[in-house]
Amino acid sequence: SARLAPAQTRAPQWLLQRRMEASLDAPLLGAACVEVAPAAAQRQSVRELPDLTERIHRLGLTEEYHAFKDRYLAWRQGEAVGARGEITVERLTRPEHVAANRGFGDWYPTVQEWLWKRTMSYWIAVTFFEGSIFFTLSSFMCNQKEALGDMFEPLTLCGYCAGKVLFIACTYMMCLATVNFSIGHSGSGSKQETADDESVCNSDSVAESIEPDCDTFYLWPYRYGTAIRRLAGAGVGPLPYYTAIVYFTGVLCFTLGLVAEVLPGVPPLIEMMVLNYSFLCGAFLFALGGFTECLQNRTFTSLEMDNGWWGALGNFVGGCCFFVGAVLAFSDKYSSQNLYGVGSLIYMVSSSLQIVMWKDEQFGLIFFVVLNNVGEPDRLPARAAEGDDVQSFSSRGALFVHICCLCGAMSTYNFNIELARHVQVGDLRSLQFAFNEMLPCVFAHLMLMLTSAVMRMPKAAPFRQLYFILRLLMIAVTVNSVLTFWEFVSHIIQD
Repeated sequence: SARLAPAQTRAPQWLLQRRMEASLDAPLLGAACVEVAPAAAQRQSVRELPDLTERIHRLGLTEEYHAFKDRYLAWRQGEAVGARGEITVERLTRPEHVAANRGFGDWYPTVQEWLWKRTMSYWIAVTFFEGSIFFTLSSFMCNQKEALGDMFEPLTLCGYCAGKVLFIACTYMMCLATVNFSIGHSGSGSKQETADDESVCNSDSVAESIEPDCDTFYLWPYRYGTAIRRLAGAGVGPLPYYTAIVYFTGVLCFTLGLVAEVLPGVPPLIEMMVLNYSFLCGAFLFALGGFTECLQNRTFTSLEMDNGWWGALGNFVGGCCFFVGAVLAFSDKYSSQNLYGVGSLIYMVSSSLQIVMWKDEQFGLIFFVVLNNVGEPDRLPARAAEGDDVQSFSSRGALFVHICCLCGAMSTYNFNIELARHVQVGDLRSLQFAFNEMLPCVFAHLMLMLTSAVMRMPKAAPFRQLYFILRLLMIAVTVNSVLTFWEFVSHIIQD
């Protein structure tokens, strides 16, 4: 492979020898005269070097070259880490270096692609956090069956169902993000790579398949061949997909046990066996998913201790708590539920860190680390032309997302309690109370949808004042839902 011209060249050996002779033998004026000619010759030789810019562009390595150059210059200016090795075509296109050599424009070739990945990561973090709230509260309340009485199932089983729905949505979106992952060339992708893609799309094997692999959005999460091939083409590796599909399969295992518990007419022995063994498999897969996240975030091999590092460690520890709790479920239900509660609490903290990571525009979160350090968003193509104002969360905005998720969970629990009372009493008034308790949940998720599009408070009147009033109303509704839940539970336990 052709070696590209470096940014700076060392002085040739003949020039160093000439300088040494001049300093030793020639007088001061003579040495100065001797110095002028070689310096001019050196500058002339540098000017005569061929300009390889067009060749780099034809090879499709513009983004990779600039990324290498930026790291090289950073090292020359005193940074601790810079570009490694020589700048060659082979170096830039080596599979293990492709992801590191890509720039922001390669990962996000268009504003639409950037918005798509940003929105997916937002809802992954939000659903993970809200689902963890349900699992934490329901797990600890499972040990209070006698105290909760008739409200035991509305507070535990129904809470688990809500958490399962959110976790299924979360892990399914993780699978969609990896199966449909793609990068744009936008002038920086290699023509050889584009030709390879076109040849693959036109090949007989693809033409005979049911769905073409190119420019197709897949909904089936178990398209492992497509996911691994696309990730490998981007130089990422298969770990993000492995993490997503392991979590998704683990949630399905937990759901299987929950279905056996909900379905009527299932013999108690069969129900217990399906529940215990499905939870055991699901807990093992959750621990395995946390392990793969630790591998991506180098939790076991470094002490970076950033949000991704701590989040991956938390997911792994939470999964281990789940697994130990699933093992203890065969003999000690009380300790098992406590461990499920502790693991869910750890997951809640980790998912909270993911919301913070999203605030910092690390859209890969914990499971897709390569997207977390891809450059600055002001390099989005056509951003200046389209006039898009790329926004990001403030710390208050991230806190507001936590408040909305808490309100949604509390409101759902209150709805379950009132609905259970309606089933017992059967009057219209109790059904009206149940409907009223569900409204804060609807309002909270509408605010989450609004926040995903309008992350910062508008500056123009009257939208700024309206948005401020909505936030105040959301906080008041959340406080009311939390106090209502506390009142319900305390009265149920006292009665």
